[in-house]
Amino acid sequence: MATTAAQLDANRANALLSTGPRTPAGKLASSANSRSHGLTTRQALLPGEDAAKYQEHHQDYLDRYHPSTHIDHELVVELADLHWRRRRVPAFEAELLSNEVLALTTDPELAPLIERFESQSQILAFAFTRLVQSKVLPNLYGLESRLTRRADRIYRQLESERQARPLQPTRTPAPEPKPAILKNEANPSEALPPQPIRVAPEPGRNESCPCNSGLKYKRCCLGKPAVMAAAALLE
Repeated sequence: MATTAAQLDANRANALLSTGPRTPAGKLASSANSRSHGLTTRQALLPGEDAAKYQEHHQDYLDRYHPSTHIDHELVVELADLHWRRRRVPAFEAELLSNEVLALTTDPELAPLIERFESQSQILAFAFTRLVQSKVLPNLYGLESRLTRRADRIYRQLESERQARPLQPTRTPAPEPKPAILKNEANPSEALPPQPIRVAPEPGRNESCPCNSGLKYKRCCLGKPAVMAAAALLE
């Protein structure tokens, strides 16, 4: 069936209604549409987020992969940003469910939808169903899947390059320098050998005791090694 001139005119008129914002204010508002969740924005860090934690998150990835080229550095930064964005998804899901439950329990127009429910879990399940049917949660999960697939590709590439990189040789510690020996100073390695210890011969049992007590050895210092050693030193 051929398209009539009236239908062509109607199609052209409808097309003009969907060309997007035209004024500067409208374009600015449109550019901020995805800023509420920040999963597709150009800047990964959203207003209100901790910039110090964001920098620490980036540094962890740089320390792991040690990019040596500009391209590798961009891949590492992109991987860090992808994981930074993906961490928001559970918080967004919980916030969406909380807002939906709040609307169901406070909006008089929605009250008839939950009047048959007897528990909070039933209301929560109904709120989840409404978010799925409105494609709010499917869109969120779709964005999460896109982030995950892109992160997995970059991760495999960086890990492959990291494992193929030759290992850095382990540095052996330098030996400690020997102390310098001054002139006329004794060399420790040339120290005198240890002198033998003199051991006094033990007297007979019936001989005079070496301690000069006038008694026989068996009745005086027999079994007293300390006394024998002292007597030997006095010789």
